[in-house]
Amino acid sequence: MNRLKSIEMLLKANHRTALKTFRSLRCVWTVANLFFATTSIVAHAQSTGTTSGEAMPPMTLQLSDSIAQGHLLLEVRPRYALITESAKREKTDVWTVRTSLGWQTAPFYDVRLTAEFLYVDFLGASGRVNTDPSKFFASNYPLLPDPPYSGVNQLFADYGGFPSTRVKLGRQILRIDDERFISDVDFRQTPQVFDGVTIVNTSLPQTRIQLGEYRRIRTVLGGLNDLRLHVLHAAWNPLPDHTLAGYGYWHDQAATGAQTGFANNAQRIVGAHAEGGFALDESWRWMYYAGVARQNQYGNGDSRIDANYRRIGMGIQTAGSATFGTWGARIDREVKGSNGGIYGFQTPLTDYYAFNGWALQYTSTPRVGLIDTWLTARGQMQKLSLFTEYHRFRSDFGGLTLGREFDVSVTYPITPALIAKLQQAQFRAGSGASVKNDVDKIWFTLTYKY
Repeated sequence: MNRLKSIEMLLKANHRTALKTFRSLRCVWTVANLFFATTSIVAHAQSTGTTSGEAMPPMTLQLSDSIAQGHLLLEVRPRYALITESAKREKTDVWTVRTSLGWQTAPFYDVRLTAEFLYVDFLGASGRVNTDPSKFFASNYPLLPDPPYSGVNQLFADYGGFPSTRVKLGRQILRIDDERFISDVDFRQTPQVFDGVTIVNTSLPQTRIQLGEYRRIRTVLGGLNDLRLHVLHAAWNPLPDHTLAGYGYWHDQAATGAQTGFANNAQRIVGAHAEGGFALDESWRWMYYAGVARQNQYGNGDSRIDANYRRIGMGIQTAGSATFGTWGARIDREVKGSNGGIYGFQTPLTDYYAFNGWALQYTSTPRVGLIDTWLTARGQMQKLSLFTEYHRFRSDFGGLTLGREFDVSVTYPITPALIAKLQQAQFRAGSGASVKNDVDKIWFTLTYKY
């Protein structure tokens, strides 16, 4: 219990500076030493038992071995961003860099500790950029939500001693399914992370059940916000390459970041989806996706929170070859429904860059809802990977034309550890858009991982 209380106290600390971060890591080190020392004593006591009348040699366990046999966590990610908007006089033209450094121990009596520190900053001048969403309309510069940050990125204990079960306690990354509803938003320099406990069980055949309880979130802007998030997710693979999943997410937080105009946005989402693929022949494969969900008020959430979600998609892809790799194309249609034009289905914890375009024009769903119909094409030629999307946006309520967007990216591995990526997004507002703002964004990213 003292160990759990120590970790809980650690999670409640505010890691806004590097000094506080290293003090926190020192606390974790103390907790780890106490835990492993206790475990070693128990193991030694057990090892002195007898079988066949002979004493067993004592078992010697070293915490230093667990640490030494662990591995380094290192990522350096500089990125150039050029953003222009028709509603802004200036352009955002800036380099940022993300550096994460940590260590993950080897399993020691089924416990593995992970600690990771994050540092985000500008490279060069930072005066010609707006990183604050509250100044979106007041600033002359397009928004770049990558403010400077330093603090703990991950800090958790992972226990695997139960049969077919893993338990993770602490600050951690969450990525569920295709990250439509819960994600770390890894595209941003400061990822979104959660403080809490995750339990994953795989005891049933071809089945994975995930439970979670989280009490705090660090946003992509670096802020720490209290919340109560309950997660229940179950996935079953009836056949290879086919998945049926059901889920429930209970999100009790008044200010979720969704721009609804409501005082309390606490909500719950319950849904299910099926996805997979079939081999048409030796060269071609057909893919499918179908999902539905419903969103209602939760806790003290506004009673007008009531909307449906549905998505359907299909596509084909080649089996690939050594020269040309895999090529494919698909079409998807997603409806984030509207409650009579007063509330649109919200996804405040989603991966914004995986859905509704990279230009980030729909981080909050309009009150009239959002229908996104998009085409995707991807391919690979030797080491070069190509990806493109084309979106058409309409409202669910009123049939308004909201806009269109074209996204394209090129990725090339310079070395196995160093990846270069060039991306471009172009959004054009439609006649029914409440804000007529055309947006162009270009990113160039280098990612080094040890």
